[in-house]
Amino acid sequence: MKQEGLKKSFVHSIQQKIFSGEYQIGQQLPPERELAQELGVSRSLVNTGILELANQGFVRIIPRQGSIVADYKRNGTLQVLSALMSCDSFRLDYSLFCDLVDLRILIECECARLASLHATGGEIETLHVLTHCIKNAAHPLDAAEPMLRFHYLLTQYSGNAIYAMTYKSFETTISRLIRQHLTLAPDIPKSVKLHESLVRSIEAHDAEASAQNARLCILHGTNALKKLYHA
Repeated sequence: MKQEGLKKSFVHSIQQKIFSGEYQIGQQLPPERELAQELGVSRSLVNTGILELANQGFVRIIPRQGSIVADYKRNGTLQVLSALMSCDSFRLDYSLFCDLVDLRILIECECARLASLHATGGEIETLHVLTHCIKNAAHPLDAAEPMLRFHYLLTQYSGNAIYAMTYKSFETTISRLIRQHLTLAPDIPKSVKLHESLVRSIEAHDAEASAQNARLCILHGTNALKKLYHA
């Protein structure tokens, strides 16, 4: 059981290094001996961990040459997607970060549009309450939970269960990005204004304005996070 836990920890560590861009696609991984010394595990454990990473689609093993990072973006498996859903790397590879933002925009803008058509009075009031919680957060990071809840409920109020499931699947990663945004550039007044505009457009049953306001909410946080990459 202890060995299995160590192997999972090793696999997770390599996954995060790949997602962060520390290990680039096509790059050769350090020799197994070096990885074992760096992480304080046995070489046999590293070997079995590399085999698992290869089965998942993260690496390719080349006989007598070693292991290189596979093109997981083009040929990603369900295991790669599952690992990304729970990624806790402080900083994602930039192109992967942009892809995740695009996914949020695609899903949440459509959810906002649908919510303007389907959300009940009680559901809209819940969004108002969450916006109020963001506004009255004692500390910027205190706004993270109501903000995350707001966007998750937005997907639920769309009436499309698959959209809600998709958002929920990426909730760990989205939560970390929201917290980074509120740490790097916590412009709470602007966040509140954008969320209030979104709720008002949903309340007015204005589908296009709702989609546009959802996009502006996401881009507000995205622009703050880009400082991580362009500092």
